[in-house]
Amino acid sequence: MEIILIRHGQSEGNKTSTVQGQTDTGLSELGKDQAKDLSKHFNIGDLSAVYSSDLDRAVQTAKPTADKLNLKIKTDKDLREAHFGIWEGLTYDKVKEKYPKEYNAWHANYYVRPHWFESFESHFKRTKRAIDKILLSHSLNDRIAVFTHGGSIKTQVGYFKKLSGEELTLFTTANCSLTLIKFNPTTKHEHGKLIYYNKEVLKLAVQREL
Repeated sequence: MEIILIRHGQSEGNKTSTVQGQTDTGLSELGKDQAKDLSKHFNIGDLSAVYSSDLDRAVQTAKPTADKLNLKIKTDKDLREAHFGIWEGLTYDKVKEKYPKEYNAWHANYYVRPHWFESFESHFKRTKRAIDKILLSHSLNDRIAVFTHGGSIKTQVGYFKKLSGEELTLFTTANCSLTLIKFNPTTKHEHGKLIYYNKEVLKLAVQREL
């Protein structure tokens, strides 16, 4: 089985450099165009199913692809971004100004989170739980698209590449980029292999803000 993790298109929060986390913001106009452009990468028969975080920015990104392929979007809240607590709704500039110690510690080590954050362990476990459910619901030959968030994708990259928190801070997931994990010969999460990360397929400009 192949699972393609896809980060959502540019959101309104990305556009304004605002911390989103689980705040339910939709796509910007550029993000909507990116989602349409992304759908051109897939043709009928390329995918067996489409899954998405239940947050609007992920669902809106999934819709053009799902519509083109006549597939239903199956949402799962376990695919959500981490909850950023009191940072949500603040611009990154304001976060740096008000919480420099916590911000710098997080950017030095991706596994280190302020106490108001969802922990990395919690975020990893629920993202893995969502993937495990997909693995149990499909056959070995299926190819699944999972529309999710930068942080949720990084939990899997860190696991499969066995990265330290310091190393993982260097990984930036572009909007609408593709990350492929292959599961073979069994559909157990621990048997997955990261084939590629952050493959950019858009012709449109990509906004890189997390």
